[in-house]
Amino acid sequence: MKKRILALLMAACMVIGLAGCGNGGGNGASEGSGEAADAETVEDVGSAEDTGKTEEAGGKKGDITLTLAMCGDGTTKEALDELLKMYTEKTGIKVESIFVASSWGEYCTKIQTMIGGGDELDCAIVAIEGISKFLDMGVAAPIDDWIAANQEIADGILADTSPAFQEIFKDDAGNTYAFPFSFNNVVMHFNTARLAEANLELPKEGWTKEEFLAYCEALTTEKDGVKQYAIAVPYGEYFCAEAWLYNNGASYMNEDFTESTINSPESVEIFQLWQDLIYKYGYAPVPEENVGAIDQIINGQVAMGSWGRWPTAQYVANDFEDVAVQYLPSFSQNQQIGGVDGIFTFNSSKHLEEAKELAAWMSQAEFAGAYLSTGNIPALHSLAEDKISSLGIPRNCELFYVDSNTDIYKPVSAPPQFTECSNIVLTAISEICVNKADVQATLDDAAEQMNSILAENK
Repeated sequence: MKKRILALLMAACMVIGLAGCGNGGGNGASEGSGEAADAETVEDVGSAEDTGKTEEAGGKKGDITLTLAMCGDGTTKEALDELLKMYTEKTGIKVESIFVASSWGEYCTKIQTMIGGGDELDCAIVAIEGISKFLDMGVAAPIDDWIAANQEIADGILADTSPAFQEIFKDDAGNTYAFPFSFNNVVMHFNTARLAEANLELPKEGWTKEEFLAYCEALTTEKDGVKQYAIAVPYGEYFCAEAWLYNNGASYMNEDFTESTINSPESVEIFQLWQDLIYKYGYAPVPEENVGAIDQIINGQVAMGSWGRWPTAQYVANDFEDVAVQYLPSFSQNQQIGGVDGIFTFNSSKHLEEAKELAAWMSQAEFAGAYLSTGNIPALHSLAEDKISSLGIPRNCELFYVDSNTDIYKPVSAPPQFTECSNIVLTAISEICVNKADVQATLDDAAEQMNSILAENK
C-alpha cells in the first residue's frame, strides 16, 4: 500500500501548485490546505501492523463509516483516501471523503446546507477564513471532552502549536473545537539570480522602507530589450496584502470585527506605496488577471514577491532553486501574519466520539506528516521544522517555522462576513493598482461598505 500511496502523491504534487478552496480572496491556510503528501514523508504512516491494529477493530467499529468534508476540487481525493484506509486498518472505522469546490465562506454555507438537508457529515476541514462563520452557525461540536479524556496526547499537540492559532478554534465561552492542522505566513521571496546580477545580498531582518525602495531601484532593469521588474504587488491576495498592512501597524478592520480600519493613514500609506511602485517608480508591473506572479519570479521577470510557503510546490515542480526568503520590510514594525486550518466535528454526527478520534488523529504527526505537502506549513512545530529544513529550499526557509509554537503570529482578519469583506478589499486593490484610482477615496468607500456589513457584529 505504501508504494501505491507514494505514486499517487507524487502525481498529485506535480499537478496541484496552489490547492485549497478557491481563492475567494482568502489565502491564509487555504493556500495548500488539502494538498497531497510529500513523497519523502509517506513512509511515516505505517501499515496496520505498524500501528497496532487489534482484532477488536473488525467488531462493532467495522460497522461505522465516517464522512469527512474537505475544501477543494478533489485533486487529492485518491491520495487522501489511501491514507484514510490506513486509519481503517488501525481502527476498523471506514472514512469516506467528499470535496466541496468553493471559497471558504461559500464552503461553510454549503456545509450548513448539507447538514440541514439531512446529509450525514461527521468531520470537515475549515480554514481561518471560515472559522468565525462556522462557529456562528452552531453546527460544530466542542472537543473539550476528548481533550480531558486524552490529556497526554492533547498536551503534546498544544505544546507544539501556536497559542495564537489555538485561540482561533475557541468560542467566546472558551470551548475548543479543533486543533491547528496547517498554516501559512507571509514573507518576501527573492530570485537570488536577480539579486546576484544586481550585486545584492539577501536583506537582513528588519529592513526598512528606504532599504526596500533601494532594492527596488537596483532590481528594476532592462535585459535584451525586455524590462525586468523588482516587485510584484499583492494583487488579488487578501491574506498577503494584509501582511503588508500589519508591518505598518494597519489592518482591514479592528480586532472584534465591528469596524473597518482599511482607510486609516497607516493603511493608506501602504496602498499608496503599491500604486507608486507601479506608476510613479516603475518598479512593479501592472497586474494582469492571467499572469501569475509566482511564474514571474521563477522566470526572472520580477525579483521579489510576497507569499507564504505555497509557491514552494511550484518551485519544486520547475526545478527552481534560485530562491530565498526574508521577512517583509518593517515599515513601522515587524509583525508576522498567520492563517490556519483545522479539522472540525459536527453535533449532528451519529458517531460523535469516533468523529472526534478521527479529527484528533488527523491533527497529529502520523497523518499530517504524510498528507501535508511542500506548499503547507504543518501546525506542529516539530513536524514543520523537520519537513521544511529537509527540503532545503528556499534559502532561509526556517522563517516558515521558527518560533511557530509561540504567539508570534497575528491572525488574518476573518470575520463571519469574510466573503463579503474580502470581495470589497480585492476590489479596492484592483481599483488602486490597475485602474489607478485615488487611494484615499477608494479606501473611504471600501470602509463605508465594510462598516455596513460589520455592524451586525456589534
